[in-house]
Amino acid sequence: MDVLYIPQLDEGEGGGTDGTAGRYRLLKRMPEDGTVNLTDRAVTRVELAETDPLRLVVPPLVKGAVRDFFVRLVITADEIPEVTFAAPTGETISFEDVDEDVFKCEVGVNVFAFTETDQGIFIVNRKRIDIDHEVEFDPCGGDLDKTKYTFKLGATYGTLPRPTMAGMSFQGWFTEAEGGVKVEASDRCKTGVTKLYAQWEVYVDPFVDAICPTKNLTFFSENVIPWFVDTVTYASSPGSARSGRISDNGRTSLTTTVQGKGTLTFKWRTSSESNYDKLHFIVDGTEVTNISGERSWATYTRTFTTDGSHTIEWKYDKDDIVSKGSDCGWIDDVVWTPTGG
Repeated sequence: MDVLYIPQLDEGEGGGTDGTAGRYRLLKRMPEDGTVNLTDRAVTRVELAETDPLRLVVPPLVKGAVRDFFVRLVITADEIPEVTFAAPTGETISFEDVDEDVFKCEVGVNVFAFTETDQGIFIVNRKRIDIDHEVEFDPCGGDLDKTKYTFKLGATYGTLPRPTMAGMSFQGWFTEAEGGVKVEASDRCKTGVTKLYAQWEVYVDPFVDAICPTKNLTFFSENVIPWFVDTVTYASSPGSARSGRISDNGRTSLTTTVQGKGTLTFKWRTSSESNYDKLHFIVDGTEVTNISGERSWATYTRTFTTDGSHTIEWKYDKDDIVSKGSDCGWIDDVVWTPTGG
């Protein structure tokens, strides 16, 4: 990370009375009618969360003094606002590090250092610095392994954590526990967002009526690209569960949980690149078997002989090249029969 160097004033120029040097003042200013007046011997911080134009007014010359100041623009708006400078009458501002006196900003933190030369003009040195910004995530009753994450101010979040709660469907992260503004992974990290709250809705299973004739299981697919109900079916069922439309190196899962001892039977098929793009059957995190290629509907049965809960996962994944057929897998006619009825 780049570090902003703020110079100190020499003794006798606003420094301490004990002979030590004094630091430049750190000022925070809000635009008034789109204008901020800059202050000599200070670092003026201006936060821009909107795309409204900003006008920065350079302080007038004071006889016998040399003007020297900084402006720090923290831009978290989705687009760069128009930023202009207003020089005192009879003066001009020249730009040292850009062509044709073009003023350039980026989303993030922009630091501009101004000083006065013997010719009475300003030299502007520009750089962008990275600022770490911590955000706390409140799962609001859900489970989340880690609740504090660090992002780059002004950059997109990229990835947001995903909490879980039994019987509930995660609706996303919001600026308030109720209502508020939803924050997406594609949004930019802003200084005003320091805590986000999970919001939930009662989960409605979209698969059970289509693929589980006994209606005694609950199915989940909470991937970025989830499974969905398809019209391709086994026999006369209302539909089948089809893997999400992933791309190369992707994966997507359908899960359920069975309790105790019993027998699980289901139908499955694939239309994919044989031996590379596969539909896996996984029990308690361990793969049992898989299929791939152009496969007709087949029946698979698994018997459970131990007590406790068992996590069932059907995962379709792809390698990094080649797609064939419909490039997916299907599950249908899932029947769970507990031991003893």
